[in-house]
Amino acid sequence: MVRLDRGRSGSSAALLFRYMLRRWDMLATMLTLAVAASYASSLPPVFVRYAVDLGVSRGSLNVVVLYSLLSVGVAVASGLLNFVARYVSAKYSQEVVHRIRLEAFDAVLKQYMGFFDRLSVGQLISRITNDSERVANFLSMRVRMIAYSAMLLAFATYNMASLDLSLATVALAAMLVAVAVYARYSTAIRPLYDAIRQQLGVIASITTSDVVGIKTIKGLNIVEGELGRFKAENRRFVDLNVRAAKVRATYESSTILVFGLASAAVLLYGGYAVGRGELTVGGLTMFLTYVATLSRPMNMLGSSITDIQRALASGSRLFEIINSASKVVDKPGARELVNVRGEVEFVGVSFTYPSGRRALKNVNLRVRAGERVLVVGPPGSGKSTLLKLLLRFYDPDEGRVAVDGVDVRDVKLQSLRRWVGYVPQEPFIFSGTIFDNIALGNPGATLEEVVKATEVAKIHSFIASLPKGYQTVVGERGIDLSGGQRQRIAIARALVRDPKIILLDDPVANLDAETERSLVEDLKEVLRGRTAVIVTQRLSLVPLADRIVVLNDGEVVEEGTHEELMSRKGLYYRLYTSMVGGGGEQAG
Repeated sequence: MVRLDRGRSGSSAALLFRYMLRRWDMLATMLTLAVAASYASSLPPVFVRYAVDLGVSRGSLNVVVLYSLLSVGVAVASGLLNFVARYVSAKYSQEVVHRIRLEAFDAVLKQYMGFFDRLSVGQLISRITNDSERVANFLSMRVRMIAYSAMLLAFATYNMASLDLSLATVALAAMLVAVAVYARYSTAIRPLYDAIRQQLGVIASITTSDVVGIKTIKGLNIVEGELGRFKAENRRFVDLNVRAAKVRATYESSTILVFGLASAAVLLYGGYAVGRGELTVGGLTMFLTYVATLSRPMNMLGSSITDIQRALASGSRLFEIINSASKVVDKPGARELVNVRGEVEFVGVSFTYPSGRRALKNVNLRVRAGERVLVVGPPGSGKSTLLKLLLRFYDPDEGRVAVDGVDVRDVKLQSLRRWVGYVPQEPFIFSGTIFDNIALGNPGATLEEVVKATEVAKIHSFIASLPKGYQTVVGERGIDLSGGQRQRIAIARALVRDPKIILLDDPVANLDAETERSLVEDLKEVLRGRTAVIVTQRLSLVPLADRIVVLNDGEVVEEGTHEELMSRKGLYYRLYTSMVGGGGEQAG
């Protein structure tokens, strides 16, 4: 998996704090309101003291009523302040997480392909959705509650110490024990929450891959096997959550015991002080009220510590994406490609995938402007890798790839891909209208330009026959379309930007024989006047080629026309005869 240096837990906290400070005005407003609310909430125990000492003990009903009304007043004020603070914090959290989520998605879209070789789709989806939501919940609720609880503790401590320092020390000692319990809890729970988030990503990855590949799963009759795999990972997820719940229950029960003991200690020591005349009954009541009052905010601090750990775990996973630098980026001073003729050249190119598999070894290949080159070879020979390097999905380990003599690493990525049309082996059709799917290749394309591209790709008649024509909505991944229709839409998508260079990655691999013959014939018009590099294992595409290049084990082993290669009786001859079943048959 792609990872940053996560050796310091503070790194994710520092990064999150930087994002929080981007809206410092809202943060300051929220914290000010929380402090004001905590001050209001700290006053009722003081009012209770005065009500008992000045009212109850003296039989003065008016004094009791006065402090009762004051308690109601500060309760209302505290409620209103908390209401406004809650609204501000909710808005603040969405503003901050909007930026984090946007930057994470932007980082994903701009990553080089090796990033996706190492990180599953399910993990990425889990991070951008679930993890960002966890951070949002933390910012919305816990930041405010931490400020509120901490300041309430500070105000209460001041009021208790002002009345009786010794008794305040007894009460605060119990608070410190509670804080120590929460600190230990935080240390124990963090690894479990990390593991839970990771495991949720594993479950999301299995779910995504199985839903996408449901036809394959059913066709291979491996439903039970996949269910068993999901069951095992789901059980691990349940076990982790049960362990976390056990830790939570243990420490939460401990805090209840701590506050129970604190109340008993305050009552015992305070009762002794009252008996000696060192403390009033009202003062003792205030202390007992504070202990009861502080139990809730201290519990909030405890759960906030938990949420801090969970938010930092989620934040670190998001920042992992944001800060994972792509290995394929524009160089400083990268230039625009202009007036492209379409010459393509691979010079001494070697490349090894991040997994360690070596794909190309010292490949030298030149494709002249307007030439159509067919690249063939056994599976795994490195054919598709040539296209990926030309598009800069990856950069070569050695050598260079050039367009019109310019190293593609010296060219702006957007400029390079503006001139290159790419049709993958399995074209992806997005859920949406046919027009939108084709116009993806040129977002500013007019209907006239899209129709022109579909006419060349020989798909216009089919689209026009649909009830809503180009506004027809196709299902996710194009499930409403046949393989041939998806392929032609992908070709139209590449053509709508009028590229000088066309890259076709085994365009007939998933087609039936009749559709394949039709598409091969139509591709002659598609490729007219353009440089074309066609990768395939299906030699029905031979009639399209001006020249054929044969790869084997990442190296160019043969090169020439169909007739020349057949006469040499080398690897190409063996590949061709194994497909057509005739030793000397020529391509038509």
